[in-house]
Amino acid sequence: MRLHERRLLAVLTGTVVAMGACAALAAPGPVRTVALESGTVIPARLQTSLSSKDAIVGDKVVAKIDNKGSSYLGIPSGSTVEGVVTRARAKEGKNPGVLGIGFRHLRLPDGRAVSIDGAPIGLDSKSVETRSDGRLVAKANAKKTHYEYIGYGAGAGAVLGLLTGGKLKLSNVLIGAAAGYGASQLLKSGKKVRDVELKSGTELGVRIDKGVKVTNIRTAAYK
Repeated sequence: MRLHERRLLAVLTGTVVAMGACAALAAPGPVRTVALESGTVIPARLQTSLSSKDAIVGDKVVAKIDNKGSSYLGIPSGSTVEGVVTRARAKEGKNPGVLGIGFRHLRLPDGRAVSIDGAPIGLDSKSVETRSDGRLVAKANAKKTHYEYIGYGAGAGAVLGLLTGGKLKLSNVLIGAAAGYGASQLLKSGKKVRDVELKSGTELGVRIDKGVKVTNIRTAAYK
């Protein structure tokens, strides 16, 4: 075989190998469907900062699924949950700031948005439990409770509590710096009222209130 023929053969062989590698990378992986049952809780971290001082009903809220860099129940890493501010009241006199959030979409890394009915919930042991498959589920007492952020205490802590008739129910769950304390203890401690300040990176759970299926997830594309 002549020199120029050997060179041409090498180029063609290299091209075929490269095309094969690209085809392998582009090949779609197996498709799966993820079922998010009612009561499922998605761990997430806020990507937007919010304050009851200047928030407006309808403001966009984005939180990124936080499962230590891996997928959660088959939902790809990098997915986000998107929602809006549903209630906002600035601190006034002895009345604490209040901030309500509702989540409306689960957005996958490929850009697809799946409609959800989601609400914030604490990730403490009084609010959620972990099943054998790693799924977080709202406990019975926290499945139907409507939670809002209430501004009590100092620092970054906020009360995740239920407002009933304008009054703070004493069986509320706390998150942030106040985690681990009962609402009655907090109120008796003389903590001053404040505005709710939720910084980007704040941890929270997103409780799925209506079961939904997320279809056509390619497992080879996202891990």
